[in-house]
Amino acid sequence: MLSGSMNRYEYLLPAVAMMLGWGLRGFIGGGPFGAMIPGAMVALCLCLIYRRRDAAMIAAFGAIGIGIGGQMTYGQTVGYIVQKDTFWWGFLGLALKGGIWGLVGGAVIGMAFTPATRIVAGGAAAMAIATQTGWKFFNEPKVVYFSNPLDKPRPEIWFGFLLAGVALLLWLGYLKHLQPALRLALAGFAGGFTGFGFGGAIQGVGRIFFADWNLHWWKYMEFTFGFCFGWALAWALKHSKLDDTETEIDAPPAAVEMISAALCAGLTFWLTWKVSTRFTYLLVGGVLMIVLTRLRWLTWHVALTITFAATMLDSARYWSGEYKHGAPEPAYAVAILLSIAFAWLVRTWVRNDTFRALELLTWGCVADATFKFAMGTGLWDHVAIGFIVMAVWQSWMARRVAAQAGPQERRP
Repeated sequence: MLSGSMNRYEYLLPAVAMMLGWGLRGFIGGGPFGAMIPGAMVALCLCLIYRRRDAAMIAAFGAIGIGIGGQMTYGQTVGYIVQKDTFWWGFLGLALKGGIWGLVGGAVIGMAFTPATRIVAGGAAAMAIATQTGWKFFNEPKVVYFSNPLDKPRPEIWFGFLLAGVALLLWLGYLKHLQPALRLALAGFAGGFTGFGFGGAIQGVGRIFFADWNLHWWKYMEFTFGFCFGWALAWALKHSKLDDTETEIDAPPAAVEMISAALCAGLTFWLTWKVSTRFTYLLVGGVLMIVLTRLRWLTWHVALTITFAATMLDSARYWSGEYKHGAPEPAYAVAILLSIAFAWLVRTWVRNDTFRALELLTWGCVADATFKFAMGTGLWDHVAIGFIVMAVWQSWMARRVAAQAGPQERRP
């Protein structure tokens, strides 16, 4: 049972964390790697509240699972919702894509509670086959299409991901490991549908009727999506009966861990960016999850290091590309060095401490966003200030929860 004080935050902390994470995702990442930020953050908050000793695995699966939805295209769908004549078609498209994002992410997070190699390998295969089927026979021929067919039409894949989520749930049900994945998936669908649909409506109404206001309407859409999504996942986990088994994470020698983490991150980025399929990240993420069932000491690095390194590489790209501040080589070299330093903190400071993991990821990403604001619109941008305020609020709640939960065991 949660104490009264912790009970106050069991919904609010995950909702605020995912709201902040989604805002960061839209500013310093984007795509599937950017979506790993809210995925890892919300999973860490849930593990902190419910004192999960397998937080590293759940955070890694959360990052990957939420990251999968980042492959869906929705920019042109937003283009519909900000026009009066197509508002409701845009609303339906965003709500449906948000719901599917939540369905897949929730199901993958649920699989983390029974991370046996056979279960995860079968689930990854089922998702890949289902995605290809939905993509080939529904999305590619544009049976139902929520993007602009006349102006650089985007290759949608939302139906493929819908089948992927259903296939994963069927596989887990066949193995009699359906809970909590089903509850998390259904709650994720409800939260994602509500958050992305009505968040998009906020942007649409704002840009249609209040276009002269100097506000980041897109960012308010992201905040709404994240808050509703995080709240829904918190509800689902609260109403799930879970065993908390001890998960030993025996760290290898420092050199082995650091080199392995670097290789894991490098291969993940290279494969995702270079292999030409419509859902490469889902395939790479599936392989990553299988690897983690065998090499559990890599889980913190998948959840934290890869997520942070992606934001660093994005900032390096902006430094040398969009903002023209200098040559790309020094910018990317700094990004890599900072990512290595971050990985070392994961090994030496985080260890098995969920609160420290949440703090390191949150403030690392907020610092990166602040730097990117300094490069572009300036530090006095109200969204930049909002990120810091939300991070402080999240840290205050998380610290109170961690203090009542007591010290966690940390690996030597």
